[in-house]
Amino acid sequence: MRWYHSIITRISLIFALSLFGITAIFVSIAQYETDRELQTMFDYSRVALRSSFDRTTKAIDFDKMEEIGFKLVTDEALKQKILERPRPPKPFPMKRMEERFHFLIDSVPYRMHIYTILLARDAPPIVFETPLKKEMMPRLILPLLSLAFVIFLYIGIIRSILPLKTLREKIKHFANGDYDITCKSSKKDEIAALANEFDSAVFKIKSLRDSRQLFLRNIMHELKTPITKGKLAAEMIEDAAYARILQNVFNRQEALLEEFSRIEKLSADELKLEINRYHIEDVVDFALDILDDKRESITCKLVPMELEVDFELFGVALKNLLDNGINYSDDHHVSLRNDLKTITISNHAPALEFTIERYAEPYFLEGKKQKSSRGLGFGLFITWHVIRLHGMRLDYKHEAGMNCFTIYM
Repeated sequence: MRWYHSIITRISLIFALSLFGITAIFVSIAQYETDRELQTMFDYSRVALRSSFDRTTKAIDFDKMEEIGFKLVTDEALKQKILERPRPPKPFPMKRMEERFHFLIDSVPYRMHIYTILLARDAPPIVFETPLKKEMMPRLILPLLSLAFVIFLYIGIIRSILPLKTLREKIKHFANGDYDITCKSSKKDEIAALANEFDSAVFKIKSLRDSRQLFLRNIMHELKTPITKGKLAAEMIEDAAYARILQNVFNRQEALLEEFSRIEKLSADELKLEINRYHIEDVVDFALDILDDKRESITCKLVPMELEVDFELFGVALKNLLDNGINYSDDHHVSLRNDLKTITISNHAPALEFTIERYAEPYFLEGKKQKSSRGLGFGLFITWHVIRLHGMRLDYKHEAGMNCFTIYM
């Protein structure tokens, strides 16, 4: 999942924009308050200068300025820093003040104070500390509380969402067949409710799976018992031909039971692969051994190569394709060949009536008889899914009167 698809990323962006907006608002408010205070001190400084200016001597009465609250700044270093502060131009009364008082007036904020600067043409500037002192704490309380609330809300939401990551991992384990997970939560939010509902669903599904497995084990045991007795009884029959017919019948029934078991595991997605490297000749020999009574109907042209497969399951998949090819060919013959990328099983037969995906469905899943799909349901269903589990692909085509089933590796 890309980062911009993440809910946490989106929430983080929203809160980042919120913090930026709140900060911008409070900075604007602070700037407005500073400008308002500067204008107030500027006006107050004009009044103070008017009352302290001696018209006869053309000088300022510093004692009177101090009584009003204006303290003269004598620290030259502080005075230099104040004078270096940028000051916006104030043109409207300046010329008249210069003509009347021989001074220009300006107000400058510096640290926690506001300073008034008097500029004369032929005299060094005079700096006064105004009686207004900024109180920073009351101004910082509301912004700090607002920012703290937003951050606290963000942390709370992220902590509420983080269990989704754990729940996702539990769902992945459950999808991979791990039914022993638990994701109960004692919290009261919606995500906790979702986790608890999923935990309840896992428990119910696990119970159903255990019941199904117990039923299958019991029914397989009950069905294998008479088959085993029948095989033993067939061995006691003196007529060898009749005994062989019975042995084939019982072997076929036993093979069908194994196919039923595999189909059930495939339907429940519980069939696991044990992948190793094998020579293709060994896998094909295993498939031919299962089809011992039909080996003479199969022609193999193999190119030596290695396969990374589950030996038994892939051999069963080949056996099913070969068996179907023999049963439904015009001449009861099938050929198997391969190259480095494909394995092809072909026979002379009419084209299939439906798509191969249709034949890959076991007939009983649709409630239709095997006859409606020409009997390919069980074998091709297993073959299709075994090949899919191996990460391979099964294709079908009909050319020149031949059906070709090709496994792409």
